Amino acid sequence: MKKHRLFALSLALIMTLLTACGGPAESTSPVDSQPPVSDGSNPDPASSVKLTLGTSSVGGSVYITGSGWANVINNAMSGKYEITAEQTGGSPANAALIESGECDMGIISTDVLYGAYTGTAAWANGSKFVKPLAVFTCDKPNLCPFTLAGSGIETLHDLDGKRVGLGQKSSSIDGTFTAIFEEMGITPAQIYNDTWAATITALKDGLIDAIVVQSPDPWPSLVELEATNDVSMIQMTDEELSVIKEMFPYYDYSVIQAGTYKANADFDIKTLCQWSVVAASADLSEQAVYDLCEATFNNYDDLALVNNALKLAVPENAAKVPVEWHPGAQRWYEEHSITLQEPIEGLYPQD
Repeated sequence: MKKHRLFALSLALIMTLLTACGGPAESTSPVDSQPPVSDGSNPDPASSVKLTLGTSSVGGSVYITGSGWANVINNAMSGKYEITAEQTGGSPANAALIESGECDMGIISTDVLYGAYTGTAAWANGSKFVKPLAVFTCDKPNLCPFTLAGSGIETLHDLDGKRVGLGQKSSSIDGTFTAIFEEMGITPAQIYNDTWAATITALKDGLIDAIVVQSPDPWPSLVELEATNDVSMIQMTDEELSVIKEMFPYYDYSVIQAGTYKANADFDIKTLCQWSVVAASADLSEQAVYDLCEATFNNYDDLALVNNALKLAVPENAAKVPVEWHPGAQRWYEEHSITLQEPIEGLYPQD
């Protein structure tokens, strides 16, 4: 019942940005307090710190990442922390739920953090978020534009006058590429917004001409599409990549390796990527976040079995992401000789 409530609330938060929500139901607040002491030999569920983690819809890759992490950490810290992975509306919803106090933690991409901190994302409604702070890395999705073979579309500028699928309305990729098209003077005939399943079907049925997705490689829906259709990758030019990186400095240069898809069986594709992080509320105590970092990195082998996203949950990757880190995470990295970057403009809470 709570999962359905949080999912509905997460969608409402994106639309209305509620700011007066109560804290997580049935939770023991870890704010400004030390976690209970337990040697794990006789766990007492009533004394454990209960935390909620925002993920995405059930079955999605982010939900799998979040629930897998929660299961591993719960087993490793039995009696000390109890983490519940909650179904939500995804990364923007997770940022809003942390800001409102409805979730303690959530999986958030850096573009969403940028929109949240600066208040520039459409779903932020002008509000500047201050509570979501990074804890560790857990994903690295690439930009991947593609079309069906024979469309004649080779670069982003060829999308001018075309029908382009950008996922659901107000998703991070929708907002990002709407702005990119405007900056580049590209005017699609239509921006198609729907679920990714419906968007793939629309491409197959000729209702749209191309899709732009942001996903870890390989994107399962594209692999499935290639089983029945010939696909052509849209290769962004160096100039197009440079414009995007200048617009959105959280992006980094990347490559879709040859052989990732049938469509690039024998050549690499230059692209851009960003990081996703598990973020925690600024209200979550420094000690709690430190403990969660310790448990995460001490149980990496188990986490790496969950999926490819959690294979990126290594301390060294934190040094590659110029965002604002939670004080508890900062302490852990400092003690383990990991030098964090100063956050770039827009990737820290604004005064």
